[in-house]
Order: sequence, then C-alpha cells, then structure tokens
Amino acid sequence: MYLISKIWLGYGLISVFFSAFLVFVISTSPLSNQSFYRLIVIHLVIVILSWINSWPTRVVWTEDAPYFAKALYDHTPRLFSLFMFLGIAFCHIQSWSSIVICVNRLRTANPEKYEERNKWWNRWFILIYVIVIVLSLLAAHYLAITPTVRFYEETGKFGYVIWDLADGIMQIFFLVVFLGLYILISLIFGCIAVCKIKKHQDGEFHHSSLVTLVHIFLRVFCLTLLLCSFFLQVEDFTVEMMITIFDLMTFSMTYIILFYDESVREAIRSSCTSETVDGR
Repeated sequence: MYLISKIWLGYGLISVFFSAFLVFVISTSPLSNQSFYRLIVIHLVIVILSWINSWPTRVVWTEDAPYFAKALYDHTPRLFSLFMFLGIAFCHIQSWSSIVICVNRLRTANPEKYEERNKWWNRWFILIYVIVIVLSLLAAHYLAITPTVRFYEETGKFGYVIWDLADGIMQIFFLVVFLGLYILISLIFGCIAVCKIKKHQDGEFHHSSLVTLVHIFLRVFCLTLLLCSFFLQVEDFTVEMMITIFDLMTFSMTYIILFYDESVREAIRSSCTSETVDGR
C-alpha cells in the first residue's frame, strides 16, 4: 500500500470512529431534542457512508490492492460504476446537508422564536433530507457522466474511460458549475447567518453558531481548493490532492464539533461519568 493510501486510511478510520462516537453520544443525550443536533447526527452518518463508498474508487486510482480490485471487477464489473455514481451523489448530499445545517442555525438564532422553529425543524427534518437525497441521486444520474471502469489485460492496470469527447466536456462543465454553485450558495447563506446570529446573540457566537459558521466557511475553502486543483496538469498529483481535500472536508464537522462545541463535550463527559457509575 502506498504511503498516501496509508495516510488516507489512518485518518479515515480515526475520523469514522470519532464520528460514530459523536452520533452515539448526541443520540443518547438531551441534545437530541434540538433540531440542530439531529441534523448533525444525520450529517455525520452521511459522511461515514460517503468515506466508505469512496474506497473502491481509490483502489482503482492508486492501484493499491490490485488483487482485491481485480477479483471484485471479475465478479461484478458494474459495481465500480455504482460506487462512482454513489460518490457523485454523496458529494451533492454533503453540500446540501451543510447548507441545510446553516439554514437551520440562522432560522433558530432568534431566542424569541426558537421553540416554535425548533419544533418545525424537528417535525420536518427527515422529509428535508429525503428530498435532498432524492434530488442528489437525480443530479448524479442526469447531470453527471459516470466514467466506465476498464481493466487492461495488456498492462494489468485499471483505467477510467469516457467514450465520447462531448461527454468528457460535459463532465468538466457539470463539475465546474456545481462546485461554483455550492461555493456561491454556501457563501451567501454563511454571510446571512453571520448577520442574523450577530443580531440576535448580541454580537457573540454561541458554540452551535460557531460550529455552523466554521464548518460552512471551511467547506467553501475546501470546495475552492477542489476547483483549483481540478485545473492542475499533473494528473497523479491532482487526483491525490483532490482525494486529500475531499477527506479533510468530509470529516471537518466531526473535529469542529469536538473542538468548539461545549455542549457536546459536556454530553461526552456525562456519558463517560454515567458509564463509570454503572460499571461500579
């Protein structure tokens, strides 16, 4: 296994552990009554599934574990296309999930209307995510061109093939448009959230607000890096750079919560304390 793959794997496994731990802690604490943390739980589940789904594609790109990839390809060749299709869908889902969390925070920033709006979000958040997932799957199907994975017997290596030049141009067009669109939408809602939160919280950012703003603007930064790295001409470096940025962006919410959210840290301490008491 290449060094970069070991780094991806190590960082990813640690991040998956922390993400799953946060899902458990939040779901079993009073924080689960707040719509903001319910959205966080769904987002963390999405990023875990997204990271797991990305690995078959990485194996092909990096040529790691060639025997595993070849065995999987011989058994079900179309499975790689499914992984890539889901990977595109997960990129859309993650972007919209971050935007939904930002909208939730700016809508619940007003203390006078918090209870009413929190109830609304608790009632409809599942439907909102169902709509996000369905639209993301449709976008991945109709507004993206999934490359075909092909194994070249003469070289013993895998490759991605887009059979038509027009399809390749359309793929680049869709990628640039969607990255630019998500950067713009995230910036707009992030700036609106800053203004709303400052107005209703006396210029101070509470932990949940700080988590939201750091996450949305960090995601804008990572999406911008992805867009820039796409235009680099060094193919192998470009792919490795894009995957690395994707990993950092994927698990950014996990570490932001751990470092900035005092309510979650208190829930972790309470959970550990209760487990210690039960153990005695």
